[in-house]
Amino acid sequence: MERLPPPSESGTEPVVVLVPSPRGPPPRIVGPGRREREYLAKVAGLAATVAERERALEAAALVERGSARRLDRMEKKLEAVREVVALQEQKEHRLILALGALQRENEMLREKIALGSAERRNRALPPRRSFLARLFHRA
Repeated sequence: MERLPPPSESGTEPVVVLVPSPRGPPPRIVGPGRREREYLAKVAGLAATVAERERALEAAALVERGSARRLDRMEKKLEAVREVVALQEQKEHRLILALGALQRENEMLREKIALGSAERRNRALPPRRSFLARLFHRA
């Protein structure tokens, strides 16, 4: 290799001129050796694993997005079910109150009936004449 004199103060880079060596035959180009083949296989394997990882990440992103949507749907359904349960509980409480009021009313009616039958017994009714006695006006 022959070098040219250093560049001037103009700021240009040095120019390198390659001159073939007069010694020996030109180098022979040979395919990759064992180490190079291992290196190329390793690089190809890494490229394949990178592609697999990218596909796995894409699949994970899809699954995550789908599961988030499913979770949102499930939460909406749960909220709807909770609302229905709350309405049912309110109806049950109203029904319990209505049944309690009916029970109290039944108790009051029983007391009135009991008082009414006791009063009837206490009143002395004149003995009732038989049908024939009434028919013949006999006492």
